[in-house]
Amino acid sequence: MEQLAIIAMVRREMNRKNISGAELARALKVNPSSVMGMFGRSTLQVQRLAEISEFLRYNFFREIAQKLPFAEPEYTEAAGLQNRVKELEFEVSILRQTIRDLAGK
Repeated sequence: MEQLAIIAMVRREMNRKNISGAELARALKVNPSSVMGMFGRSTLQVQRLAEISEFLRYNFFREIAQKLPFAEPEYTEAAGLQNRVKELEFEVSILRQTIRDLAGK
């Protein structure tokens, strides 16, 4: 897999929002030299990217996910819950019919 340009993404969003390295450093509660060091590396820790995402109000993770050549995960839990809802709806209809039958007698 090719290297993702995460630092370039962060710089792009900072430029778009006119945020300086010093402002980012203050938001992250780090020294400005730490931000400059971060920009000098080719990788970034996930937690740090989450903090930057929150500060810049931009979801870098979604952008990264769109670049990955994989299908979305299947949500089997959601499918199971949908089946359970159908079962409960069927039970409700039976109970309603039973109540109507009892009330009519």
